[in-house]
Amino acid sequence: MKRKKRKKNIGKMILILILTVAVLVLICIFGFRTRKIQVSGNVYYGEGTITNWIEKDPLSVNSLYLLGKYTFDKGELPSGVESLKVSLKNPWTVAVTVVEKSMLGYVDYEAMLYFDEQGIATLRSAKQIEGVPYIEGLSFDTAEVEIGKVLPVEDDAIFEKLAETSRYLRKNALSPERIVCNTDGSDVVLYFGAVEVLLGNEKYEERLAQVGPILEELKKKYPDTAGTLHLENFDSSSASIRFTPQTAEQTAD
Repeated sequence: MKRKKRKKNIGKMILILILTVAVLVLICIFGFRTRKIQVSGNVYYGEGTITNWIEKDPLSVNSLYLLGKYTFDKGELPSGVESLKVSLKNPWTVAVTVVEKSMLGYVDYEAMLYFDEQGIATLRSAKQIEGVPYIEGLSFDTAEVEIGKVLPVEDDAIFEKLAETSRYLRKNALSPERIVCNTDGSDVVLYFGAVEVLLGNEKYEERLAQVGPILEELKKKYPDTAGTLHLENFDSSSASIRFTPQTAEQTAD
């Protein structure tokens, strides 16, 4: 009698467990339906682009699924995005915080083609991203360009040089409009408005530390004057830095 009663109780417990699991599954499926995706932190990408990317996954209709997918870094990301952080504002509203990659520069290729510090082509856009310089002098086969892949330049060591330059530009709060690399990758030239800065091919940290204060002085002594700032041979032992104003004859040439 006791054995029958015990089996009956076990049967009830199993049934309750099954019903509980079934209810939880139904809640997860129907209670966590994605109705809205809120995007923040994006600068390069539009909100619609991020939302459409997320919704490419047919299972994105479930907000719990999205939470788990991006919490455990299982989701593929757009080429210009470092990470996506997902949280739930409520069971049907997904909050997405975007961390975009730092853009090293851009080149002309069907509008503006932006690339990161590894030289990976990350974004093609007609929009000018503030603070990202135009890079001249990079030679590559346009037919082989592919978003998400390294730009097919002859020597990708140039990206290390550009990344180093960019690091010290940020450190000194400098934003040139253009950066020109020689075809052999030896020298770097910066353009701040009408001022050309010859940086050479080494000692970028100490040379770029001079640029900000000198540009301020040039505004006072040579306002609105084009010219060349010679830092290509500068080092800690240098007594002076030469600035060569551009003459009317040079401008005509």
